[in-house]
Amino acid sequence: MRSVFLVFPLVAVAASCAATPSNTSPGNGGANSGGAPGTGGKTTAGTGGKPTGTGGAAGTGGSATGTSGGGTGTGGGATGTGGSSQPPGSIDCTDTSSTSVTVNSQNGGTPITTGTSKTYYMQANWWGSYTGNETEQVSGLGFTIGNPTGAVTPSKNDPMGFPSIFIGSYAGHTTTGSNLPKQVSALTSVPTIFSTNADQKGVSNYNATYDVWFTATGTPLSSTQYNPGAGGAYLMVWLFKPSDRQPRGKVVATGSAINGVSGGWDVWYDNSTNPPCVSYVSSDKLASLQFDLNNFIQNAVSGGYGVTSSQYLSIIFAGFEVWGGADGLQEKAFCASVN
Repeated sequence: MRSVFLVFPLVAVAASCAATPSNTSPGNGGANSGGAPGTGGKTTAGTGGKPTGTGGAAGTGGSATGTSGGGTGTGGGATGTGGSSQPPGSIDCTDTSSTSVTVNSQNGGTPITTGTSKTYYMQANWWGSYTGNETEQVSGLGFTIGNPTGAVTPSKNDPMGFPSIFIGSYAGHTTTGSNLPKQVSALTSVPTIFSTNADQKGVSNYNATYDVWFTATGTPLSSTQYNPGAGGAYLMVWLFKPSDRQPRGKVVATGSAINGVSGGWDVWYDNSTNPPCVSYVSSDKLASLQFDLNNFIQNAVSGGYGVTSSQYLSIIFAGFEVWGGADGLQEKAFCASVN
């Protein structure tokens, strides 16, 4: 899930479409893996969780972020329209929280309660080049990364972590009130908000991204499964592309319009692995986003990008795939509702 930002113009192991992490133990998360516990990140495709997850990691198998290059697209795809002609509708996602805690271990995490029976889960999910100095100060449905040494991973394709917040079941942590898993054909809307301070930070060594996992069945992932599994898929939404990092696969469309979502989106697709990974990367740099995630899901279904109507939406991660630095990077708010 890795590598494979709202609304400022200026994205695993849970990351799935990014590159592939070096390990598969829980807590990793990370690109390619689907993410280990705690990950949620991938390196682009699979961000939600990396090997330890992988999916984090680039999903399972994710190829190195960018291994395939990514040129202006192979497969070509449309040169894109440059943006949706329909403005985003109002987003009915109002979850809030007063949770306040510091997470300071490599694979640490914490449940996040809201004013209702619904819960979220925050995972540290560091795997590559972990130094022991990384922390996350959780505040409500958000967190601030501490990486005081500015550590940078020696791997160009694989992030060192995917600190993120998710709903669903991952690495033995199951949130309540998520309405997941839910079959894609039964989805009516998935309103979501993701706000960061990325407009105030540099963007060379991290992204801000969703890592969304789809499974072949409606059974929640077990505590030891760190990727969506065969017959599943990864879908990522990057708020921006780091200057020298990229999603897995190749560009198959540029500046594409997504119904109901502002702006243009470059589409990267890697179907060389099972699960495959599709990453939507904003043509403009964003710091925050409010939209209906189902619009991207249905675009992936109609475009043949690995997601099918028979699959089940299983986990939604939102966080940062970090290759280095990111001290002070903040996820200001996250909210996701599955209808």
